[in-house]
Amino acid sequence: MESRCPPRLLLIMQDLSIRGKTRIQKYGFCIHQQYAEADGLGFYADWKAYHFGPYSQALADDLDAAIQAKHVEIIDPDGGTGSKRYKLAIGAYKEYASLGEKHGYVAGIREMLGNLQTLSLTGLLRQIYRDYPEYAVRSQIRGQVSGQVSG
Repeated sequence: MESRCPPRLLLIMQDLSIRGKTRIQKYGFCIHQQYAEADGLGFYADWKAYHFGPYSQALADDLDAAIQAKHVEIIDPDGGTGSKRYKLAIGAYKEYASLGEKHGYVAGIREMLGNLQTLSLTGLLRQIYRDYPEYAVRSQIRGQVSGQVSG
């Protein structure tokens, strides 16, 4: 029997091409903050302050397993010299599409991630560090990111 991609990872990946694992982690964190109470979501809840802000080991493990199972594809246009992009493989995307039919919150998550995709990584981190400073305490780049925040 073929394995399935975890629905909680599908909610992060959607139909997006996401640059870097750090951004995937931050998208997961934002979903957790906004939709943790959503009925049946069972989302990542092991967030801790880490080198680049909030980090979930369960999300990292799910992503690595999904890559191994070929549910998530890696796009590496620079041959290992730049940021990699991650996107759902076709079979996993079909699983994601069926989630929208079952759960009303999927459209809201989609809209939120669409807005986050327009931010630079620094802008995304700045927003998270400002709104959730307890997750920035171990950040290796907090000074660079928060130095650009006025007030």
